[in-house]
Amino acid sequence: MRKKLKPLPRRFVPLYPTPRPKKEHHFPWFLVRWVFLLGLFFGLFYLLFLSPLFAIEKIVITGEANEIEGLVSEVKGKNLWLVDKYSLEVKLAQRPEVQSVYIKRRPPHTLLVELTLRPEGIVWESQGKKYILDNRGVAIKEVEKSQLPHVVDLRNVSVELNHQVVNPLFVYFVKNLNLKFTPKTGLPLKALTVAGETTFDLVAQTEGFSVIFDTQGDLDQQLENLVRVYQAKKDDIHEYMDLRIEGRVYYK
Repeated sequence: MRKKLKPLPRRFVPLYPTPRPKKEHHFPWFLVRWVFLLGLFFGLFYLLFLSPLFAIEKIVITGEANEIEGLVSEVKGKNLWLVDKYSLEVKLAQRPEVQSVYIKRRPPHTLLVELTLRPEGIVWESQGKKYILDNRGVAIKEVEKSQLPHVVDLRNVSVELNHQVVNPLFVYFVKNLNLKFTPKTGLPLKALTVAGETTFDLVAQTEGFSVIFDTQGDLDQQLENLVRVYQAKKDDIHEYMDLRIEGRVYYK
């Protein structure tokens, strides 16, 4: 007997085609964020570096530095953030009279230059030119006139700026001699000169004669010897008094 075959299931055929699912359209927030950040970046870049908002309008220099002011005025009008502080500091520090320099930015328009100049010691004259020597004995600048103690080099040795002319002890001796000579002796100090091969010997010109000092020796002791002998032999002194030998005074 034959088995009955099960009928195959009929496939359901829809009368209408199944619609495709709609694609969801998302707003491109990622792109918007990038555009916003780029716009913000370029806007800040323009404000900080290209706009006149941070242009240097004022340069403040601490300390007496009339000559230095001309060197830094060239950055006036430039952008405060684009000025190379380090290069400017190096340029100023190369000046012989500058001991230290530090530059600060003070937004929006000010550049602050903190300057320390080397202490001025004496005036040194040679070959008709006058130079300021600092307390180290280094020539820091050329001048026309000054109220500092003035020494004339009769040897006329050439002087270069930022080079050692005399030792620090010589500068110290001259400054003290300028302060003490007249108060201790009662004599006017008319001129100071150097004529020997070294700067150990310093000649002070006073009324009617000269006094030769040893700049390596004790100034106070030499002045005491000067006063003692001058008071005793005033009428016999017509040309010079030599104080360079300790404990002795030679005169003519």
